[in-house]
Amino acid sequence: MGRRGENIRKRSDGRWEARVICGPPVEGRTNYKYLYSHTYQGARTLKREYLLNKVFSSESAQEFHFPLPVPLPQPPAEPEKSEATSRSAADAGETAVLFRTVAVQWLAAKKLSVKESSYASYSFIAEKHLIPEFGDLPINALDTERIGAFLLAKKTHGSLRDERPLSDKTISEIKGTLNRILRYAKFLNLIETVPESPPVSVKQAPIVVLTKQEQEDIEAEALSEDTPYSLGVLLCLYTGIREGEICGLQWADFNWSDETVSINRTVSRITNMDEEADAKTHVVIGTPKTSCSIRTVPLPSDIVSYVKERAGEDSNYVVTGNEKCMEPRVCRERFKRFQKRAGVKYHKFHNLRHTYATNCVEQGIDIKTLSENLGHSDVNITLQRYVHPSMASKKAQINKLSTFITNDRVRGQNRSQT
Repeated sequence: MGRRGENIRKRSDGRWEARVICGPPVEGRTNYKYLYSHTYQGARTLKREYLLNKVFSSESAQEFHFPLPVPLPQPPAEPEKSEATSRSAADAGETAVLFRTVAVQWLAAKKLSVKESSYASYSFIAEKHLIPEFGDLPINALDTERIGAFLLAKKTHGSLRDERPLSDKTISEIKGTLNRILRYAKFLNLIETVPESPPVSVKQAPIVVLTKQEQEDIEAEALSEDTPYSLGVLLCLYTGIREGEICGLQWADFNWSDETVSINRTVSRITNMDEEADAKTHVVIGTPKTSCSIRTVPLPSDIVSYVKERAGEDSNYVVTGNEKCMEPRVCRERFKRFQKRAGVKYHKFHNLRHTYATNCVEQGIDIKTLSENLGHSDVNITLQRYVHPSMASKKAQINKLSTFITNDRVRGQNRSQT
């Protein structure tokens, strides 16, 4: 009896056996390490500890982005009633290393170093798209032609539900996960080079910004309702924080003397990786999107007193007014109803962030400051994605050209008269 996706099985002698790749092939056969315990949990623990010491202690680990989540532990003491031995795959009659084997081991290693939400995304892509296609192929059988045909098929009829085309963004994520697995295989010396795959261009969806009138209507409705949720809408419009970040914002995050708010956590709903759980998804409160997203954002002085008057207990969440957070899905649905009451056409919640960035640019706030307020690591991301001058701003700027031409003509006439 085995555990799906973990390379752990129960032997006929009653012991549990965990299997991991421990190095390059020996005489053309996969070189495995076999770890034994009298319990499933014991075998799983041995496998985890082996991966920590094998993968994370390697100087090459940084090459394929396996940062250390915690200081390396000392080599584990031998668990009671368990033993760890290793032998080459030649003794077991193994032949080639399958893509499935490498993918499962890569996921096990990744689970130790990335956020739960990132692991859930990697796992979904591997289990639903990559392993069904490449799982039974030797890892060294993947080449540019095979990968290109796979990505093309995903682009034309790759949906798991109705065979509709997948979006460019989804295809890019699939390609990225596949490349990470192949780089891991190269790290283990299972392949000589990572095969090139065709480029995937991701078209940015059109960015929509609220008009000045819509902003006024949103503000008026928020002030009129005066609820924890409407306060959250106002804060997003004046700070540009993300949907998940406003859901995770607590009153303890405000510094009234400095007039700032710290972004330390985000709320998201992800795939439940526990196969025995009843729900397919669950809500996670974790760290923001990237390290740069953990930031302190200044509050406009005009709204500080209004916000401070409505502050609750430090442990309360801003948009709920109690110690239970609101999940992003509920936040989006409530924003739809909020806009109807305000008499504003439908906008995505994220458009509040776009609007904040655009307003900052139009008011002359420097791009570096704006980039840090938004939590970007590169100002180019801010410029390319979130800065969208309005037509009124464009018109005002272009009118400077006509003024210059007019003044120059007048100066020319004056010179001719003299």
